[in-house]
Amino acid sequence: MNSVYKIKFLLFYGEAPDTTCYGYMELNQDGTMIALYNSSGEEIDMFGGHEFVRIRAIGKFNNEDRDNFYSLLESDGVG
Repeated sequence: MNSVYKIKFLLFYGEAPDTTCYGYMELNQDGTMIALYNSSGEEIDMFGGHEFVRIRAIGKFNNEDRDNFYSLLESDGVG
């Protein structure tokens, strides 16, 4: 099961955001980060000079069924 966390960006592409900037982090079953997403749920470059803190866990989903991933984002107001 993969998990999704809401995050707050402190640096976004190497620069401090003008306003509070949230996004999402996806972890695999081993707890390794496998993807970052912006506040709209669009995947962004993991190695773009981002710095962030975890805000809260959104939930878990089965990686074979990506619809559950998008349902989790929708439950947080994305989309």
